[in-house]
Amino acid sequence: MNATAKSFISAGALLASAGAILFGARMRDGVDVGGGGPLQAANVEGLVASRDPREVPEGDYFYEISNLLKQRYVEPIKDEQKLALGAVRGMVGSLGDPDCIYLDASEFKVHRAMRQGRFEGIGAQLELVDRSEAAKEAKPSGQPMSAEEILAAGIRIPRLTVLAVVPGGPADRAGVRTGDWVEFVDDHWVPNAEAVVAFRVLEQNVRNGKAKMETLIKMRQELRAKTKRTVLPLRARSQLTIGLSGKVKVVWNRDGKQFTTEIVRSSSQGLTFSDSNGIIRLPLQSGDDDRLREAISGKDAVTIDLRQNALGDPSVMQACLEALAPKGAYGAVSRAKREFPLEVKVGNSHPPKVTLLVDKSTRGSAEVFAGVLTAAGIATVSGGPMAGHSVLIEDVPLPDGSGYTLAVGEYKVKSK
Repeated sequence: MNATAKSFISAGALLASAGAILFGARMRDGVDVGGGGPLQAANVEGLVASRDPREVPEGDYFYEISNLLKQRYVEPIKDEQKLALGAVRGMVGSLGDPDCIYLDASEFKVHRAMRQGRFEGIGAQLELVDRSEAAKEAKPSGQPMSAEEILAAGIRIPRLTVLAVVPGGPADRAGVRTGDWVEFVDDHWVPNAEAVVAFRVLEQNVRNGKAKMETLIKMRQELRAKTKRTVLPLRARSQLTIGLSGKVKVVWNRDGKQFTTEIVRSSSQGLTFSDSNGIIRLPLQSGDDDRLREAISGKDAVTIDLRQNALGDPSVMQACLEALAPKGAYGAVSRAKREFPLEVKVGNSHPPKVTLLVDKSTRGSAEVFAGVLTAAGIATVSGGPMAGHSVLIEDVPLPDGSGYTLAVGEYKVKSK
């Protein structure tokens, strides 16, 4: 075997080991819901979750599996709630959707506080964002994809990305901005698609004679070193968003260039509703619909600021639409290959003219809010493009204080 062949085999082994690290969390989710070995050997004939009344209903299916584990597992199972929560965690993880994440009790508590503008950690909202979404935002519509982008499309590893920054908070003071994404936390690599894509592009260039083998070997060594010290993205997210003390070192990537910060975790107050200098700040938090009604009362025109707004509550968003938009249907929410009209059922029959201030930190419920008001013909948009992620995300609490986020629909503007 020649040196070139050995190098490519070694490269393949490296990518396989990197893949094991990148997808290890999902494998652990699989362990939470059982499977394999004794379960397969047991008599589970007929345990099929189905709506067909001739088969076992979904509830009975999980009940029987739970009983099977308790009867056949080598150790006594004393915590039945742990089995149920493990099943929930596994089901949410199986969706493979960065918007649908299981959060333990401490993580869920912090997440719910952020919904109301109270932040810990570095004072920023960080979420897993699909690389293709970021590329779509940066690339004009209709422009052909490069060979690297085509290759990257097949590697669905989301980036740990900043969606919003608390003004005046620790991250803001350190120069972190919306759209920055994390490469290292405390010298541990946060796996992302960039390193794997760059390796595969270089590998192709070597095969085509456009790059030298020595360069590939050097990159392989660098990637191997990274895989020896890794932290999974959700773990890194917790390190950056939970805690009121301690310093954390972060290497960020902004537009392909790295920069390093050392940030001290602390509490920080995010944006809350305000009405000053002719601008209404609307973070879509609990009670904002009543505040909005009061702020627009008697006015012919208002300006609403939706920037740094990526955590708006869908139910509050709907209530704010009732306070501002006329009665009617404005587009649809897509769910499970079906579309449901997004309706304002009561509405405001004499709405003011609205100017919306937006940018790429306008996301989720805030982006849907902007889309509906624009479709209603009462709002114009001022500012840069929004995130392009008009997905409604709800919080689902669980009995032990944990919970999960669930994407419940994607808004589509009514076609004219």
